[in-house]
Amino acid sequence: MNNTQEQINFTVNIALDNDGEANFTYSINGKEVTGGGVVRTETAGIYSLDEATFAKGFLFTGATITDVDKETPCAQDFSYEVSDNGRTITIIDTDENPGTACLVFNVECNGKAYESADPQIENRER
Repeated sequence: MNNTQEQINFTVNIALDNDGEANFTYSINGKEVTGGGVVRTETAGIYSLDEATFAKGFLFTGATITDVDKETPCAQDFSYEVSDNGRTITIIDTDENPGTACLVFNVECNGKAYESADPQIENRER
C-alpha cells in the first residue's frame, strides 16, 4: 500500500446459518455497514476477521472481483492480498476506471470453502 491511498478498515463477522450457509456482517468502528461502497480515489479496504470468527477457524483465502456492467468495466482496477495468516484481506482499488464491481470474499473454515454475498463497489470520477 502507498501513502496516498485512502484506507478503510472493516471488521468481518461470519456465522453459519441453519442451512450451513455463511453469513457475512461488516462493520466500521462497531457500526454495521454493507462492506462495499463508493470510491473516488485510490483506496485500500482492509477487511479483518473479528475474534469470534477467527476462533471458529475461518480464514480468508482470496477474493473474486467481477464487473457488474460489461459496458463500464472496472474489475481490472482491483487486486487483493491475504495477510496475517488469513485473518486479513486487503482489497486495493486504483479507481482508474468508473464502473461497479462485485466483490466476493472466499473463506475457508475447517477445510470447507465458503463465499460471501457480493458487496458492490462503485468507482466514480473524482
